[in-house]
Parts: sequence; C-alpha cells; structure tokens
Amino acid sequence: MPITTALITAAGYGSRFFPVSKSVQKEMLPVLNRPVLDYLVDDCIAAGITSIILIVREGQDLVRHYYSEQPQLRTFFEQMGSAKKYEAIENLHQKARFTFVTQRDVDGYGTAVPVRLAKQYLQKEEAFLFLTGDDFMYHPNGETEAGALVELWEATKAAAVISAREVDPEQTSRYGIIETEERDGHRFMRSLIEKPAQGTTDSRLANISKYVLTPAIFPFLHGQAVDSGSGEFYITDTLLSLSKEHSVAVHVPKGEYLDCGNVAGWLKANLHLAKHDPALWAEVLEVCN
Repeated sequence: MPITTALITAAGYGSRFFPVSKSVQKEMLPVLNRPVLDYLVDDCIAAGITSIILIVREGQDLVRHYYSEQPQLRTFFEQMGSAKKYEAIENLHQKARFTFVTQRDVDGYGTAVPVRLAKQYLQKEEAFLFLTGDDFMYHPNGETEAGALVELWEATKAAAVISAREVDPEQTSRYGIIETEERDGHRFMRSLIEKPAQGTTDSRLANISKYVLTPAIFPFLHGQAVDSGSGEFYITDTLLSLSKEHSVAVHVPKGEYLDCGNVAGWLKANLHLAKHDPALWAEVLEVCN
C-alpha cells in the first residue's frame, strides 16, 4: 500500500527565535508570504499524502487556526469589495485531512515524543512520514522530497528511512552523523554518532530529521530512557536501537536544504526563494546595494 499519512511536529519552544517565538511558533514564521510549515505540507501533498497529523504545543493555536476555515474572513473581504483576496486562503483547510494532537508539558520533550503521542493514528499504517516542521528541501524543478523518501522506502521496505545531507568535514561535530554500509545498491545505517569529535568518523552524512517510519518503531519507543544529558527523548536513539534488529535505509536528498530553525537559516531561506521571483529579487537588490 502507498504511504498516505504524514506526521509533522510543530511543538518546540523555538528558543533560537526568542522573544518572538514566545508567541509565534518558529514553524509559522514566514518564508516569503507562507509559513515554513506550509512548504512541508505542500511537499507531502505532492507526494500523495492525504492525511496530515500536526503536533502542536499546549497553549499554541496558530497552526490549528491556519489550517481551519475562516468564513468571517470571506465575509469581511466580500463586504470590502475584495473577495478575490480570500482565494489565497479559502482552501487551506481542505489541502489534506488534518488531525491536531496537543503536546503537553507533562508529555516530556524531544523528537521521539510526537511519534509516541500520535501512535493511535499511526499503528495500523504500513508506513508513515515523520517530519520536523522548521526545515525543508527546496527543489526548483518541482520535485518532491517527501516523494523521494517514500520511493526509497518502497524500494527497500526497510523498517525506517532516515534523511541525511553531506556537510563539510569541519562541521560534523555539530550534527548527528550517520555511518552507512551499502547493500543491494542502497545505503543503510550502520551507526549514528551524536556530534562526534573531529577525526573520529569518516562519514559526513548529517541527520536532517526527515523520516519514513513503520510500526516497528513503537516497541522501541516504549521504555526508552531519556537522554541523560538533556532529559529529552530522541528519535535518533529509537532508530539506533531499531537498526540493531531491522534495516534502516539512508536517503541523501538532491535539493537545497533550507534550515529555518535559526535566525540566519531563516533569513537565508527567504533570500533563496526570493531569487526565484525576478521582480521580488530586483527589490531585494535595491536594498542590498
């Protein structure tokens, strides 16, 4: 069966964007005129996803509001004689079948928590996408990154697929680095080393937190201990345990990785996409010059 469900998390505190992220989730910050999260949603839909589960933080309603119908806005624009302006948002709530799951403070924190919270919606799926909502791959030719992940899973039928990009050797100590082995023309995870010291691994494949997961993950989630250093539950720890008994395929994307989880990365993402709009880019250059 094809993958039709995606789980996207938008429940972090976004501390790198304080103070604005005290009220606005980083996943809802704009890249041009759309939230970061919406680029992921559209990529999933282009890959055939019809059901999207959004993990939102307790007390934050912006994501839910964005993907809900707002008939009062339609009425407002009609009364103002600007009914056409509503067209840009009238179908947001119909892009997919959206389910919202609240992550409470008592649920713990970390990248494994959303998967655990959404188990009731996922445990009968053959496989599902799991994406973080603050970064995305940009393909100017219209390719879908979610689709590439799904294709690799379909080719390997691995218990999971993890996405990684090559980084410069001096940057490997900043990331979780995936060591791989090749089988049947595909890469599979042999190990995952969190922020390795310089010179301790030859791999340059950095985890970018885009996955295909199967229900095989759930037994490894239950009873998983928190990280002793941070007190968080990491999905990478779960995947490392999974890989000792099952295959975990490794996907290396070809598009441009846009990390909007920090101020510099978010600004670069805006500039990168602005370059593909000649009129907008001309205005940006006026400021730069």
